[in-house]
Amino acid sequence: MRIRHLPLLLALLPLSLGATTTFDEVLSEVMSNNLTARAEASRSQAQVENILGENTLEAPEIEFSRVWGTKAEFGNKWGLSVSQSFDWPGVYAARREAARTAKIAAQYLTESTVIDLRQEVRTLLIDIIHNSQLIDMQTELVNRMNQMEQHYKKAAEAGAETRLDYNKTVIERIAVHRELHTLEAQREALLSSLEALNAGKNVDDMVKRLGSDYPITPAVNEATISEDLIKQRDPQYAAALASVEAAKSMVKVEKRSRIPGFSVGFEHETEGDEHFNGFAVGMTLPVWGRKHQVKASTLEAEASLMDAEMALARRMAEMKGDLKQLKALRKVMEEYEPVINDKANYELLRKALTAGQISFLTFIEETNYFIAARRDYIDTVYEYNLALTRLTRYE
Repeated sequence: MRIRHLPLLLALLPLSLGATTTFDEVLSEVMSNNLTARAEASRSQAQVENILGENTLEAPEIEFSRVWGTKAEFGNKWGLSVSQSFDWPGVYAARREAARTAKIAAQYLTESTVIDLRQEVRTLLIDIIHNSQLIDMQTELVNRMNQMEQHYKKAAEAGAETRLDYNKTVIERIAVHRELHTLEAQREALLSSLEALNAGKNVDDMVKRLGSDYPITPAVNEATISEDLIKQRDPQYAAALASVEAAKSMVKVEKRSRIPGFSVGFEHETEGDEHFNGFAVGMTLPVWGRKHQVKASTLEAEASLMDAEMALARRMAEMKGDLKQLKALRKVMEEYEPVINDKANYELLRKALTAGQISFLTFIEETNYFIAARRDYIDTVYEYNLALTRLTRYE
């Protein structure tokens, strides 16, 4: 199954093309440093090797015997035998098939792990960009309140403003600084998570390159999202189907293992001056011991098939939900943009305060109103990009 790029429903806000390029570069760098995918590949290979290890002949057996007669005239006897045991020939072919199907399932599971890991890194990078935008906004507010505090301090000292109004500016300055410190603490936590995914390597440079712009995502037709698309591109679904075939192969192995096995050996015995050479043939009877193993393998195949269908239904439901969310968020963003992007809001309030048309308390209330709206807009764009990221999990 070849994994191709999954189309998306809507385009993101207009941004520079460099944002996408840098985002992908940082994503690839973290993925190349992460050891999870390689560890998963090793575990999968170990499972296949265990099956192959069971498909080898038992070690040859060498037996030596020495017996003493009770009467001297009969002399003593000794014997030497070498034998090899083996299962019914069809069992080995069945095990080879089981190993082949298990290997295919393991490869898809490894690919699914890589996709899940890539999705985790993408989401974390989106979180960091969102945090950067909030810090940029809060830093701007901090600078404004610092200037406001200094202005009211001088005005209060000159008697142009009351001490009460100055104290209000101090309280507001403390509040915006506290929020900035909270965002900075959140950023440190996010960077620690990214560093862990980056195999413990420093991430300061890549975060600096990442910036505060979301990657561009091309627009697509909603009709392209279908169950057939998931079946073609989702390795988890392919792994579930491959597990069904692997389980069926194991059923065949268990059934054939109920057929008797054999052992063939060479024997040499010496009695007095006489030497005897010959062979021995043995048979194992595992008929009564494999019933429950066959039943267990059959149930495992049935469970794997149900897992595949559940995985398909779950993924389809998630994609449909994300598509609906994209539409709703896009509409909210379009309604917000004309007002949020209007830089005159703060200036108009500041001029009204300077002209004495509004009180300082009213200025703070009105400013906070627009700040809350801007924060809501930033959060909406963030949720929009998270939904896009979930839909680009196959890229």
